[in-house]
Amino acid sequence: MIIDSNLVFFDGATKDNATSGGQVEAGKSDWVPLTGFLNPGQVGPIPIHICLSGGLQSGESLTFTLKMADGKEKPTDEGEEAGSMEVKGPVRPGGTVAWRFIPRGVTKPWLKLELTEGDDLTSTGSVFAAIVREDLTGSYQDNTDLLIDKGKPQYQATA
Repeated sequence: MIIDSNLVFFDGATKDNATSGGQVEAGKSDWVPLTGFLNPGQVGPIPIHICLSGGLQSGESLTFTLKMADGKEKPTDEGEEAGSMEVKGPVRPGGTVAWRFIPRGVTKPWLKLELTEGDDLTSTGSVFAAIVREDLTGSYQDNTDLLIDKGKPQYQATA
């Protein structure tokens, strides 16, 4: 998987540290600019990869909200919602969740990802989220031994 560091929302974000892994405040990424090659609505589907290093237990949940904004410079407001998705456990460690592609409703060049924890979240781990070059469905997603944490693929020992 090829990752452009300019297109990473979260890279090791945890609930224990509000400024970890790309969070500008708890559960909110910084704005990510789409380049001319990723012009929403003008090109094919744009892949997005969201991975949970610690997974989720049964009954736990996370909600991901994608926001968008317009302008030549980095936005200073909250933007408008482009899509939201709740992910419920169980999700295995290293599992991919939420969207496979950026939702069709995205029409503006600045994106921001927010995550909200369910009241029942006790799992530990981190979140990796980025716009990626290729759709990973059917390759990394189904490989139970591969874990992406802080942008680095790592193989887990299996029992």
